[in-house]
Amino acid sequence: MRFPVSVMCGLLFAQSVPAFAALGAAVGPAAGVAQAQADSASAKVSARVTNYNGYSVSEVVEPSGTTVREYIGPDNVVFAVSWQGPSMPNLQQLLGSYADQYVSAASEPHAGRRAVAIQSDQLVLHSGGHMRSFAGSAYVPALLPQGVTPDNIR
Repeated sequence: MRFPVSVMCGLLFAQSVPAFAALGAAVGPAAGVAQAQADSASAKVSARVTNYNGYSVSEVVEPSGTTVREYIGPDNVVFAVSWQGPSMPNLQQLLGSYADQYVSAASEPHAGRRAVAIQSDQLVLHSGGHMRSFAGSAYVPALLPQGVTPDNIR
């Protein structure tokens, strides 16, 4: 019995169950499997989950080559995200309810390069780059697990 390549990729990808949750949202295995199947059916995506002391990191390399990392606390909530690569990820999806703050900051006039920085009690975000080289990170200070510092988010 032969299975289509997209089905096999979906099954293999679903086993790793990467986060696929927005910043500040809880990670749900059912959502991760559904998203993994949808992503693997439409494009070639690689993912892995690494566990650290007190948190885990779900790393996804998008078809464009951009690496997106979601930092998940012991309470199963995404407390930080980061990205690096040749294209910007979908920040509306990645930032979730915090996306409006990013849109507001990005629409303000900037001198020089189009870097965006937000530093508040609710959100810390740094994003910048130029064509074919974008990078950024965002985290919610109140959600940082004990022992995790902003330096752990890369």
